[in-house]
Amino acid sequence: MRIEDIEIDLIDITQGRRVADPKWAEALAADMVRNGQINPIEVVEAGDRFRLIDGLHRLNARAIRGEIHVTARIKTAAEVATDTEATLREIAANFMTRGLSVLDKARDVARWREAYEQAAGAIKPGKKPIRVKSDPNSNEALDAQAELFAATFSEAAQAALGMNKEAMKRYLRIARIDDAVRIRISLHRVAENQSELLALSAEPAERQSAIAGLLLSDPPAAHSISDAIAVLDRVPPQAKSEPWAKLSDNFGKLPETAKRRFIEENWDFIETLMAERQAA
Repeated sequence: MRIEDIEIDLIDITQGRRVADPKWAEALAADMVRNGQINPIEVVEAGDRFRLIDGLHRLNARAIRGEIHVTARIKTAAEVATDTEATLREIAANFMTRGLSVLDKARDVARWREAYEQAAGAIKPGKKPIRVKSDPNSNEALDAQAELFAATFSEAAQAALGMNKEAMKRYLRIARIDDAVRIRISLHRVAENQSELLALSAEPAERQSAIAGLLLSDPPAAHSISDAIAVLDRVPPQAKSEPWAKLSDNFGKLPETAKRRFIEENWDFIETLMAERQAA
């Protein structure tokens, strides 16, 4: 391994990896004016070119500044034996970096599972067979894959990375989102909303594309996945419950001791309300 400046044009970026946030890259570029590039990016040699492992935003920041070189930590092909190992290193670097969206994580989990199976072989079920439908993208098939893949992580790793089987199931379902649609919505706020992404992933690819179009139109024709689905289906969007209505509903489900505790905690407000009613 060595550290040196290399030409940006010689660096290849893996298809399917996270989309760079231009605002974050611009912020890094501004910081580089004062402090330079503090940390090298990481690449692996690929013949006369290089494959990016870590540092997409740093790479973009140097390019934004009009520079043709970037400082890189270069690993030889021998140090990263296979494309699969390079992919695993790239995904690990992503997961150890804060700021990944739910959509980014879902895509990386799917790539991680695929790369793991390429390196270690297909994951076999244990003594209890897992029966799934023939469709590999069905909920049943993806959930079975999630259970098998989660079992390859230690308990400590599951806790540190949030990679238990239930989280894995959600990530693999979200990863069904069509790749072209994923790229289009990657910087939209819906990319951070797990329930919205799950709803989108359940739609066929053509509908996903149409939903993305409604979200990204100017002005937006829909502000959420559920709104967009309502527009496509030509049905009124579901009315959202007021916060007080949700609180009232939850309060009614509490045991009596919990209700009393809630009232005690809010007694000052209740007394004020009672005084106002008496004065009215």
